[in-house]
Amino acid sequence: MSSEKARVVQLFATCLGDLVFPEAVADAESLLGEAGFEVEFPPRQTCCGQPAFNAGHRAAARRVAGSFVRAFSRHAPIVCPSGSCATMVSHYLPELVGCQPFDVWELSSFLDAHGGELPRRNEGRKLAYHDSCHMLRELRVADAPRNLLQRSGAELVPLGRADLCCGFGGTFSVRQPEVSVAMADDKLAAAEAADALVTADPGCLMHLRGRAARVGGPPIIHLATALARGA
Repeated sequence: MSSEKARVVQLFATCLGDLVFPEAVADAESLLGEAGFEVEFPPRQTCCGQPAFNAGHRAAARRVAGSFVRAFSRHAPIVCPSGSCATMVSHYLPELVGCQPFDVWELSSFLDAHGGELPRRNEGRKLAYHDSCHMLRELRVADAPRNLLQRSGAELVPLGRADLCCGFGGTFSVRQPEVSVAMADDKLAAAEAADALVTADPGCLMHLRGRAARVGGPPIIHLATALARGA
């Protein structure tokens, strides 16, 4: 990121962020603003094409991804509060539509690299962190969210088998509901000593929060909300 572009970012809300967790998008915008960045929100943004791409519908994914390319400019980095969508845009979209790669960052990796100090809104809180599959395995982002939580004052509670999937997996949770639920139950049980379970991916957030509402468990919070408001 050049010095001329350093203070402007484009925020990609994602589908789940826009429709299910708008507070996480607002909190991401707030964090970027606190870090000194001017946040642009391209009004024509839509889905990145990931659901269709993962389901094997390449033509449909290409059409949707083309809309993404037209909505975002290349004058500033794109920051995304979703590991899976950041993976789609950085790893698969350029080849899918035949365009040059975008300068895209998952939120925690951007803030850890460029954000400076954080208010200690989680002082005295014991927080567990769940690694989402795309973020851990494809983006290779694991330390950044933990660094940010610790810098916000949190005590990190180790999460047993933290690298295992929570059971969401997009359509996996629909095709294999019994296995999906069992995986979510394991994840919730592993976090029982924490005041809250934090994740940086809206898909995991939706799955774990939905299961916790049925069987109990710690609050499930998006990383942006934990950092912007305290968990």
